[in-house]
Amino acid sequence: MRPTILLGTVAIEPARWANFMSGPVDDGHPPETIQLSRWMDRIHAAGFDGIELWERHLTDATPAEAARVIDHPLSVGVFNTYVSLDDPDPDARTAVSAWVRRTGSTGVKFNVGNDPSARDAYAARIAAWLDELPPTVTLLCECHHGISIAEDPATAARIFDAAGPAARLGAIVHTHEDPDLIRCRFAAYGDRITHVHVNFLDFTALTTPRLREIRGRVESQVALLRSLGFDGTWTIEFSHGVLSENDEPDRLLEEAIDDLAVLRDVLA
Repeated sequence: MRPTILLGTVAIEPARWANFMSGPVDDGHPPETIQLSRWMDRIHAAGFDGIELWERHLTDATPAEAARVIDHPLSVGVFNTYVSLDDPDPDARTAVSAWVRRTGSTGVKFNVGNDPSARDAYAARIAAWLDELPPTVTLLCECHHGISIAEDPATAARIFDAAGPAARLGAIVHTHEDPDLIRCRFAAYGDRITHVHVNFLDFTALTTPRLREIRGRVESQVALLRSLGFDGTWTIEFSHGVLSENDEPDRLLEEAIDDLAVLRDVLA
């Protein structure tokens, strides 16, 4: 069976980092997001197996637009949320659960917060969140560098062990990560790693290469992941054109489709 490859809808969304903006923007509101449904047919026709849907493509949408996305034949494999786990009030997480049910997603990408003293609280809130999600749904911790204490593999493992079984609580790794860090993640909680974000964003230059231009690096990271036992799903998270003059949906989607062909070939 060929590996499942999703398109992260943040890949074609110029306002992708609006979640992290501080202070007012223009009239005090985050930048308007695209109407994702306009690109769903092209994403489907290109051969993606589904999407990793950024929550604002539903939460910012009109009811009619949300219905067009949810009812499209292209499945929502992963629901990508930035809901806070620092908030003891579960209402926002409950709202995410409702969207997850509507989309039929079986994976939910999330992050814990960045407060070391809240480690046990994060675990308890994850456990409570799992209780209200359908049993077919797995929470997928992104363990994101810089915004989450789970960037440390040992800390992540302690949170996971306290929060839930591997069948319900998984984790994501990124292709841009140093191989030694990837090995540390697998050593700490490898049975939970079921999803990969294909992302070679250079955080110094803020540029993203085409996969065909770095094919050797792609092959090396794929070989490493497989040698560590990975046999899960993949999301193309960022593609060439991010933060450039070509950072607009049509061009970004063209680049993502080109990356899809390369990744399919490498994974074959």
